[in-house]
Amino acid sequence: MATLQSIPRLLLPRAPLLLRPAPRAFLPLSYATTLRHASSSSTPKTLSEQFQRRQRQQQQAAPTIPQPDKYRPPSHGKRTPRSETSYRSYGPALTEEDKKRMATKKYPNMMSPEGTFSHWFLNNRVIHLWITLGILVSLAIAAWYMDFMSKTIYGELVPTRKEFFRHPFETTSRFIEVYRMHVAHQTQIVQEKRLKKEEEIEKRKQYRLERIREAEERGEEYVEDPRYYIGEDGIRRRRVKRWFGIWE
Repeated sequence: MATLQSIPRLLLPRAPLLLRPAPRAFLPLSYATTLRHASSSSTPKTLSEQFQRRQRQQQQAAPTIPQPDKYRPPSHGKRTPRSETSYRSYGPALTEEDKKRMATKKYPNMMSPEGTFSHWFLNNRVIHLWITLGILVSLAIAAWYMDFMSKTIYGELVPTRKEFFRHPFETTSRFIEVYRMHVAHQTQIVQEKRLKKEEEIEKRKQYRLERIREAEERGEEYVEDPRYYIGEDGIRRRRVKRWFGIWE
């Protein structure tokens, strides 16, 4: 059964002094520790007091024991990584002879060391320029030859590759003659097209003049169609609307 000393004062009814608990000074130590009061000054009331109390508790807390090296993973060693220091290789410091030997040593799946033929070949710009221009010129000659063989009518007279390897000079001279014949034939075709075009222009011009003469004989005025115009070459063309004077 609970005694009067263990019951808080807040729960005791109002009664004479005999029923009230004794003062705190006369209570034994065991009973004084069990008293509880409704309002205690030890509880912080404001946020700043609570923050200060929490900070004091953190400072009084026991320090954290560091993680031992036994459980440290190899990827996160305690020492500074060797790649971040001046010692990039394991073992003793390299001598000048070791550096020279390593500079000329051929490692697998790596670029050739300096002083070798492969290193000179891969790093020489003149050789790369010569190879690039040679490939471009070869492609241009091949494209020109294929175009020439597809358009010429003298394809049967062109020497074959076997003849070129057997008699290179005679084959070259004969190829030049065939090419001249091809150029002459193309020039003749172009001249015929040009003469035909000039004849058509002259016919159109004569037709237009005849129409004007017939209109004058009838006493009428010859009116040109506004949708067409006569160019400098005498060709009748349709008028096209131009955008900004550039596009049609």
